[in-house]
Formats: sequence, C-alpha cells, structure tokens
Amino acid sequence: MRKHSTVPSYIFVDRDLAPLESVAEYLKEEKGLTYHEIAVLVGRNDRTIWTTYNRAKKKRQAIPKADPPSVEIIDIPLSIFKNRDFAPLESLSLHLKDVAQMSFHEIAVLINRDDRTIWTCYNRVQKKMMPN
Repeated sequence: MRKHSTVPSYIFVDRDLAPLESVAEYLKEEKGLTYHEIAVLVGRNDRTIWTTYNRAKKKRQAIPKADPPSVEIIDIPLSIFKNRDFAPLESLSLHLKDVAQMSFHEIAVLINRDDRTIWTCYNRVQKKMMPN
C-alpha cells in the first residue's frame, strides 16, 4: 500500500461534506487509493468507506467542489480517525486542540465551522474520556 498517513486540513472546509466523507473523497480522487486502502488507514470497514464516498459523490453532483481555499494548511494524521469511540469531527477537534495547540476559534476558522461547534465536540470527547 502506498504511504499516505495525513490529509491536508483544507479538505474539511467544505461544510457540505461530513469529515469522513471529505477524507474518503480526498483519498479516493486525489490520491487514487482503493476503498480497502482507505478503510485500513481510517480503521473502518470497506463497505463503510464505499458508502461514505458514494454519499459524498451524490452531494457533489448537486454542489461542485470548490478550489482549495488559501488558508493555513495543517497535515492531519489519518490515525486520529481510528478511534471509533469518537465521531470524526470530535477526533479532529481533539487533535487540533491538544496536539496542534490551537484555540477553538482558530480551529473553527481552519475548518469552516462555528466556534461553539468545535467547543461542543471537544467537550464531548473530554466527557467520553472520563472514567465512569
């Protein structure tokens, strides 16, 4: 399998696609990976990736893909999406907050989301990580 361990942060700017849809679309169309290769990288089933990619493709028929924005680009490791306890946006928020040391506002600007959405996702992760 070809070495692809990160995706650029700009793929998450398009709010028409869910984060996992953005990852599947980018890896399939830009990097030419198979559904199986993508599934291995993000810790999902091949059928899940197929479904996710096709959902993104249907959305693209209605709304064409825009050019990558000219914003700061950060490499996001695909390994963060392997933890199935967290939703993809939660994993992304956690990584950008704790590892990249970004503020909620900086994350929100980077991935074109509302500050409150990022705060909510991050807090959900914090609650999920608390021992019962």
